Amino acid sequence: MPFSANCPSCGAPVEFKSTTSFHAVCAFCQSTLVRHGGNLENLGRMADLIEDTSPIQLGTEGVFKGVHFAVIGRIQLRYAAGLWNEWYVLFDDQRGGWLSDANGEYVLSFLTPPEITLPAYAELVPDTSLTLAGREFVVTNKEAAMCIAGAGELPFAFGSGYPAELVDLRATDGSGSFASIDYSETPPLFFVGVSLPFASFKFANLRAGTEAKKVSGSVKALQCPACGGAIALHDPAVQSVACPSCLGILDVENENLRLIAKVNAAMWLEPRIPLGSTGRFENLDWTLIGFQQRCIVSEGINYLWHEYLLQHPQEGFRWLIESDGHWSLARVLTSPPRSTLGMPTALLGGETFTRFSAGMAETRYVIGEFTWKVRIGETWETTDFIAPPRMLSREASEGETSWSIAEYLSPEAVTAAFQLPNPLPAPVSVGAIQPNPRLENHRSVCSYFWKFFLAVTVMHLLWVFVLGGNTLLEQRLVYSPTQAESQKTNSFTLTSPTRSLVVEHQTDINNNWVGLGHALVEQNSGKVWIAQPELSYWQGVEGGESWSEGSKSTELGFKDLPAGTYYFVLDPELSNENPASVADRIKVVRNPVAWSNYILLTIFLAIFPLLTLYRKGSFETARWQSADFTRTGEAESIVSNADSDSDSDADIEYDGDSGSDSGSDSGSSGGND
Repeated sequence: MPFSANCPSCGAPVEFKSTTSFHAVCAFCQSTLVRHGGNLENLGRMADLIEDTSPIQLGTEGVFKGVHFAVIGRIQLRYAAGLWNEWYVLFDDQRGGWLSDANGEYVLSFLTPPEITLPAYAELVPDTSLTLAGREFVVTNKEAAMCIAGAGELPFAFGSGYPAELVDLRATDGSGSFASIDYSETPPLFFVGVSLPFASFKFANLRAGTEAKKVSGSVKALQCPACGGAIALHDPAVQSVACPSCLGILDVENENLRLIAKVNAAMWLEPRIPLGSTGRFENLDWTLIGFQQRCIVSEGINYLWHEYLLQHPQEGFRWLIESDGHWSLARVLTSPPRSTLGMPTALLGGETFTRFSAGMAETRYVIGEFTWKVRIGETWETTDFIAPPRMLSREASEGETSWSIAEYLSPEAVTAAFQLPNPLPAPVSVGAIQPNPRLENHRSVCSYFWKFFLAVTVMHLLWVFVLGGNTLLEQRLVYSPTQAESQKTNSFTLTSPTRSLVVEHQTDINNNWVGLGHALVEQNSGKVWIAQPELSYWQGVEGGESWSEGSKSTELGFKDLPAGTYYFVLDPELSNENPASVADRIKVVRNPVAWSNYILLTIFLAIFPLLTLYRKGSFETARWQSADFTRTGEAESIVSNADSDSDSDADIEYDGDSGSDSGSDSGSSGGND
């Protein structure tokens, strides 16, 4: 049952909606109040919250797994790259939970027993694997944050300015499961939850102007304190903005836009898509709010690419990446893939990605808005894995590891999405995740090959077993040196004109020869066809090795014979040096099956898929020529640190199409208290 009392400082009514809430911040005078039975004690004034225009506010309602909840408390935390919010929510069943709101990602988590003794904060580093509460997690972020302000009801003693060492973990099973460890207490607190899309919570009573009907492009107009130029803020998650007029980098934590850096640029880069443009991707309208140029230096050569930050008020952020005319759309993964450092592959949702490139990516140029405190010269260790048309990218710093997934886009698709007046330049090389344009042609040719091969095989088998190869005569004869007369075979009939007639002889000659004069006679007309084959076969042993020469069998054919009744007259000639009887098995076959034709036709048909396979493979060879690793994951070259020789005059576009998220996941959920 809710508890109500008056603030001892200003007399305003203060209501505790949760029976577990013992601390609250007066909405009128910002006093921190603690409940003692029916009395309220004033612990002092709470620091003011920094305005961030989050769509969530005290009183916002939502649904999780069919259970209604309301937002009743808030703490705001600061870390090196910016701010994020933790909203305390109360469910209708009186459960309490924490809704994290950072960089367009919404995570709902609950205090959970870890079932083991949690490791010390100093022992954990990004990519460490842990099994907690029966699930496998990997450390993705480690932050020394500071709680700077609070509001509403909270289930713990709260004062602004207390440190919070926090570790974020993600499950690698694709479920979006999230965990965090809060080391601000002893023993540390463990929270488990899940990352879900904004729409899945069915929020109501959002901050004015941020309801679901809101579209991309809502702008907060400000002036640059350095040059007076106009700048704009599109999203509460933005932590810094690079002035497009003077290139100064500004901190947006307060209305005065504290200048934190100034770009010393020798050149001015014009994005191919203007800042503020709206593009349609994933059936949503996204506003382009930031642009940066990044670089990897390898062997004195600058490999450059460009990244465009897209914003949607509910769905968060996407990265549009361009390299050498190739484009891709990337999003940060809430569940990292299964991957081990140094291994050549990464596994995401059953799909295997192969390591393609790695290096230290340096930021060279920025304009517009960013979700972290961007700076020129900042570097991230990057590793890209590809399974065209998709790329997995890992970015790591000292305290954070984030993964993103990118999907290839053609320049025509990007032009259409933004409705640009002029087409974007065509690619000038093979992109890392560019779909192989010869793949479909190869598949089509292979499909036709198998269809033709099946048809040819069926026809050949039909000929073998049904239509061709009729045996008309099979007879055994013996040729004797003492009886050299001609021998007549049995007759056989051709009921119709015959394309081919083959007579086969299988003898038992050994170290001997025999000549066989053939006369094929049509007994009704008396027409004769003559042939004179000779057989010889020699064999023996010489030097302990067996040898043989010649053949004991032969065959000869007769073409285009008319219908009729036929027989053979055989006139044998035997050797005088080695007179011996020769046994001969004669077989006469009408239209015999020619396997050689079938084999030659199959070889001819196979030429076409082999040719398209070669062309497809040559495209893949060109793709991997720009990789740091072979397709087996072995390193081909070592990418040098971006700080070395970074002023090289040799600049080329980077074919890696790095699916970078450039720190966009920093502090993605922070800690929970």
